[in-house]
Parts: sequence; C-alpha cells; structure tokens
Amino acid sequence: MSTEIIRPKRILVFLPEAAANAIVAKLAAHGHEAVAVSTFPEAFAALRSDNYSFAITTRPDIDLLRNIRSIPVINLEIFFHTEPAGDGPLITSKRFDSSAFMKRIEFLVQPLATRVEPARLEQAKNEGMPERRTSRWWMAVKAILGLPRRREGLKHVRS
Repeated sequence: MSTEIIRPKRILVFLPEAAANAIVAKLAAHGHEAVAVSTFPEAFAALRSDNYSFAITTRPDIDLLRNIRSIPVINLEIFFHTEPAGDGPLITSKRFDSSAFMKRIEFLVQPLATRVEPARLEQAKNEGMPERRTSRWWMAVKAILGLPRRREGLKHVRS
C-alpha cells in the first residue's frame, strides 16, 4: 500500500454560464476545485483529459457527458424541491437543497476505497451473525397447518 497522498481530481460543471459559475463558487467555498464549462466543445475537451473525477449537469446533458467519457455525473435537478409559496396551492417555488448537494459532493470526492469500505463492513457483520430464528407466530401457524417444524428434511426442487 502506498503512503502517497491521493489528491482528488477536479469537478467539471457543465451548465449555462451563470449557473455554472454559481455552482463553482459554492464548491470553491467548501474547498473543492471545480471548472465551469458551458459549451459542448469545452466539455468535450475537458473530459478527454483525465483531470476530472465527476461532473455536474442537468438531466438532458447526462448522456452527452457519459458518451464522451464514463464518469459519475450528478444531476443537479434532483436537489431542487418544490415548495408551496403563499396561501394557495397554485403558487409554488423551488428550493435548492444545498446540504444534500454538498453531501453528495463529499461522497464522490472520497477515494473509491473509502466509499466501498462501509459496504464491506456491513457484509462482514452479516456473515458473522448467527442464523435467524423462526418467529413464534410463524411456528404457531406451522403447527396449525400441520407443516414440519424444521426444513432439514426438505430438498430444493427445480421445475
């Protein structure tokens, strides 16, 4: 195992210029290096390099980015939630969930080994658990229906 520090790569933000600059500023405020691009040629040139670990865009452009290079893409639209504004149900506004957005960014910035580790811990925890016992109510139902109490004598039959 190497003791070399793995520096996270940059984040590509592919949105219209004003929105891209706002997202890049938010990411910079949290210590992330991000680059804003707003045209397809800029996105193509950026993704052909190996400088970006993931991208941020909207739903219509996700396939476009993935066709250039297979990297994780965050759909910015899922962080906007509709809220009723005013007294009537006809007037609604959208609120940006910045905390959920930053949690997703922090997750993707982590090295892949760190992201996979919680799943491995959960699997190891489940492997060490004793076999589940049958609940009392199921045992009572089996007794009423005259079913055998244990499955030891049963064999799996494929049809």
